[in-house]
Amino acid sequence: GFLSPMRRTPTSIDAKIGLSIGKAHRWWEKGIQPNMKEITSAQDLVDSLLNAGDKLVVVDFFSPGCGGCKALHPKICQLAEMNPDVQFLQVNYEEHKSMCYSLNVHVLPFFRFYRGAEGRVCSFSCTNATIKKFKDA
Repeated sequence: GFLSPMRRTPTSIDAKIGLSIGKAHRWWEKGIQPNMKEITSAQDLVDSLLNAGDKLVVVDFFSPGCGGCKALHPKICQLAEMNPDVQFLQVNYEEHKSMCYSLNVHVLPFFRFYRGAEGRVCSFSCTNATIKKFKDA
């Protein structure tokens, strides 16, 4: 099948999208680094943040149909490769809408930085033009 085995409850729309675009077009899975992980649930996000300890965690909220997200993805992979001590978590907005709403994520692409006991360090929407913020973090 074209759908990732991690998806537990695909909607009929997800299934149609999955079947029509197939694996080849799941752009957010291309160029993934060892320190990048796709989040599968709210609990997975909580656990991943806890497991990161004092490491900087960048949470990348994206949507498969978001052109800006897709354009930014290779840069995120590059940043992950250049910063192996930073954990990058990808949240698919389409699959986790209620969690995104509860986190007040309404604009994509959107990023949140977390670090250990400090919790959320900063959050912002981002484009290729504003990617410089990552380098300064």
